[in-house]
Amino acid sequence: MEEIFKRSIDLIGRDNFNIIKNLKICVIGLGGVGGTALMSLVRSCVLNFLLIDFDNVCLSNLNRQLFYDINDLNKSKVEVCLNKLKLLSPNCKSVGINTTINENFDFDILNEYDFVIDAIDDIKAKKLLIKHCLNNKINFISSLGMGNRLSPENIKIVSLNKTFNDPLARKLRYELKKEGLDASKVKVCFSSSNYEKREEGVASMIFAPSTAGLLIGYYVVNFFIEKYNNH
Repeated sequence: MEEIFKRSIDLIGRDNFNIIKNLKICVIGLGGVGGTALMSLVRSCVLNFLLIDFDNVCLSNLNRQLFYDINDLNKSKVEVCLNKLKLLSPNCKSVGINTTINENFDFDILNEYDFVIDAIDDIKAKKLLIKHCLNNKINFISSLGMGNRLSPENIKIVSLNKTFNDPLARKLRYELKKEGLDASKVKVCFSSSNYEKREEGVASMIFAPSTAGLLIGYYVVNFFIEKYNNH
């Protein structure tokens, strides 16, 4: 099945391809951002994933969450993604857990993974996850708010202390400061576009979350290419 990835090998070279192929990546949150990041990584020949999400596919997901279609409604997002990973890359070896991230979660299972992608929305869960990753020196990145934004043009990866125009980032900085955690050590994907609060809740289309997911996928791949080539 390596023929699937011939053009990837042509672009990054055999050695870098082998580095990427052997990574173990955990993706937490399989929505618009996490699902796109996952799709970009499996199409880059990452073969080992841990997928974590508690949610089922619903109709309102279909306007922006690339892994799902009408046949997936009411199914576990973890189950759907595991099945589709096999269709995209038959040698993929992935496991999934249907759960939420809270104080009862066994964070130690993350320690065997090379990188953790945090694509969840809950502030308390994000704080717990970031705290564990920092304390255990686990490579990770957190996605911030992509809702209520149409444009994909202002999405970037920075340290959490350099974010602005993002209510989720502001709350997260506050919560981490209470824990004595350094926001400058937390890499995040955020949008600097103006956030407009809406009475009807969070609105979203495909452009911002999918761009964030692709950028995170690229960040993970490039992180390891640079790491191993600079040694």
